[in-house]
Amino acid sequence: MSGDPTLPRKVLVVHGVQSSDTNLNQDVLINELISSRITNIPLAYSCELYRYENINVDAQQKYEQLLDLILAGPVGAVLGDAVLEMVGDVVISLDNGATAEIIRQGLRQKIVDIFTAGNPCYIVAHSLGTIYTFDVLNSLIADSGYFDRSSRKTWPVQGLITLGSPIGLDMFKKTGRGSIKDFSAGDKWFRWLNIWDPNDPVVSGNIFGQHLSGYKIAEVFLSGDPNQGWVIRDIPTDTGKSWLMAHTAYWHSPIVGDKLVDMMTS
Repeated sequence: MSGDPTLPRKVLVVHGVQSSDTNLNQDVLINELISSRITNIPLAYSCELYRYENINVDAQQKYEQLLDLILAGPVGAVLGDAVLEMVGDVVISLDNGATAEIIRQGLRQKIVDIFTAGNPCYIVAHSLGTIYTFDVLNSLIADSGYFDRSSRKTWPVQGLITLGSPIGLDMFKKTGRGSIKDFSAGDKWFRWLNIWDPNDPVVSGNIFGQHLSGYKIAEVFLSGDPNQGWVIRDIPTDTGKSWLMAHTAYWHSPIVGDKLVDMMTS
């Protein structure tokens, strides 16, 4: 199976934690970023959103009593309903049970469908969505039917950009995400750019938004083995926002648009 590099690029956007499944528009925001950065570059593309918050909402029913108790207490008064619902999303991911697997399988199928249609696929994932994307990419690379390192046409994903990823936090490392799958020998490299704001509390794990400096997140996955087949770069960026506003500001950051356009045109 192979893709067709002459067909329009498909940007698959994977959202992060949400309080509901309504009004999700991250694909629209990425489309606006791309169009604002391509200037005179001839680039045929479209953006699509992988939605999974409805799956999380259904699964959170088993945590409903606990969340109700928290909401009725002082913690709930400080954080509010939306933040606690987002905490529920993270709990589901860390639980790594049936719901997390349904989300992963849905994302994998979406990627395979785009690949089957022939479109080169690029993924932009945010927040908790980067964790699901990481898992799915590893599973695809481990599948002998994809990712022949000597031929990009066999790759169901051409490149990955992660935004505000918590993947460097111990809570996710403990779930077995301590490595990436190696490619076989070859001369093509898979690109992963991890864009993060040093003031983003989801990246640091510090609720007060501790400013991080010289912090390696994605680059720690590099082993130095050329057969690993990955080019991984951490890109710290100042979105001009602080605390949780920094975590959602990536959707409007010019550097995200620039890096994505570069990736799709090179």
